[in-house]
Amino acid sequence: MRKRSGRPPRFAAVPNETVDDAFSFDLEGLGLLTVVLRHRDGYEITLAEIAEKYGYGRDGLAGAWGMLQVARYVIKVKIQWAGDNQWSTEVVVYDTPATDDEVKELLASIAREPGVRTVKLEPPTKSAQERAAKHMAKVEAKRKKANPERRKLDYEVPGQSAGESGRGRGRRDGGEGRGSGGAGAAPAPAKPPRKGTAPKKPTKKKEPGRRLTPQEAAAVKQVEAAFPQELQLPSYRPPVLRDAILDALSARPPKVLVERVKRRWWMHGYEEAVMPGGKGIGSAIGVAVALVRPSTDCPDPMCEDGVVLDTGVKCRTCEQRKEDRKRPVPAQRGGESGEDQGDGAPAARRWKCRECKTLGKTGTEAPEDGLCGPCRKEAQEAEAAAARLREDMARAEAQREELAHERWVELVEDAYREHADREQAAAEERERHEAEEERKRLDAEERRRIQEQIARENPELLAYSQTA
Repeated sequence: MRKRSGRPPRFAAVPNETVDDAFSFDLEGLGLLTVVLRHRDGYEITLAEIAEKYGYGRDGLAGAWGMLQVARYVIKVKIQWAGDNQWSTEVVVYDTPATDDEVKELLASIAREPGVRTVKLEPPTKSAQERAAKHMAKVEAKRKKANPERRKLDYEVPGQSAGESGRGRGRRDGGEGRGSGGAGAAPAPAKPPRKGTAPKKPTKKKEPGRRLTPQEAAAVKQVEAAFPQELQLPSYRPPVLRDAILDALSARPPKVLVERVKRRWWMHGYEEAVMPGGKGIGSAIGVAVALVRPSTDCPDPMCEDGVVLDTGVKCRTCEQRKEDRKRPVPAQRGGESGEDQGDGAPAARRWKCRECKTLGKTGTEAPEDGLCGPCRKEAQEAEAAAARLREDMARAEAQREELAHERWVELVEDAYREHADREQAAAEERERHEAEEERKRLDAEERRRIQEQIARENPELLAYSQTA
């Protein structure tokens, strides 16, 4: 659709009366009208391009376009050209609704243009009219339910000035401000709270965050750059993450924190979790804090995830902790280990699932596979899924081999068929050649017989014969 000028342009902005015309269209329609008014004449209007540019759906813009046409902000005409009898669609956009006289003048002016055979007005669709009626009824219903005092302040009352109508969201408590009646006006009495409403609690003013020094900002930025892109952190810096980075920077230089983030990313399994098919991560901010915060497992301040920074050797305390975790934990009364429970008999041991490390029931023997019920069920389901996958792969492989065999048979048959066609063509060519040779031989014998007969019957002609 090509845009045609409706009136000579007066200004680039949308008139106030159009902005206030909430009955004719919604905000989406107002935005679409502003877009098409902004373009120059001859612009090819495509709702799909406008929707893609501004991030809207094409169906929604089509509905808004229909409402503009119903309100006569948009006039659509169909033109038949005399050269090829083809029809084209043009739209005329008005900043205020077009009148009947303007529409008649528009059709007459288009009809007078050279090359125009027929011009007609294309009315809005039935769905557009229904949508416009629903929107008008909705706005009317909302305005009936609205507070009359609020409407008086939010909208300019005809016949009053801007200050009298309270335009510009003037104060409604009678104090100083636009539309308040002047500086000397007495303050209006406060309205009593509604029955059944609880008094508002005083809100605590949020203290502004501490301003970072240039050195701290550079260090924080260096650490933030080390976070993997797969973590998908927000563009802003959450205070909890900033405080965690600053806390870590108080004990470690930025270079060490960068290495800490990269090391923990794969050592703690986050890299595997974000891969396709992984279990995923819950909170990106929580993971980022876990990657950067100092470790609290080791009392040695120079220990960095099990390695002493100044010497580069493994931390003995962390190694001892690992050994202690491997040892069986003594059971409590009637509990987990084989210690004496007090009656001279060894305490019952509790077996541990080899997959999820969950302790089994007291007094029960460990199963042969060493798995608890849920893990066994998952293993069985995984085995069944693997078996189904193997069957599907075997079935697919068999089908592939069958198709390949059929294709090979087709190729062989085509080759034999082509060879047979060539042999038949060669045999036909040989027969034709032999028949031609036989014909030539018979013609030569017939010619020789005739010559001999003529020579016998007319010997006097031999003197004149060239073949004598």
